[in-house]
Amino acid sequence: MLLTADANPSSTAGVIDILCRLNDYIPNVSDDDVITIPTHGDCGAVERMLDAKRARAADLTAFLRLEGFEPVPQEFHHRGLMIQVTFPYYMSIQ
Repeated sequence: MLLTADANPSSTAGVIDILCRLNDYIPNVSDDDVITIPTHGDCGAVERMLDAKRARAADLTAFLRLEGFEPVPQEFHHRGLMIQVTFPYYMSIQ
């Protein structure tokens, strides 16, 4: 499946538009009970997905709050973040 969207994935509004289009493909039991799927991306994409979810946090239903998406950093980027966090700590030990 290839989804094309005329939205800017570098902006929160664009990510909201893209996630709303992807919402049509998430199985849901009701508006308040959605099945959560992992949504992979690089660190910037994960941050924008979290911003989009925060922007929609006050909506009435889980479907509109984009609760069907669980942002997950790709493993390569996740390892890079872990190195950034742990490397200075271990190098500063005397």
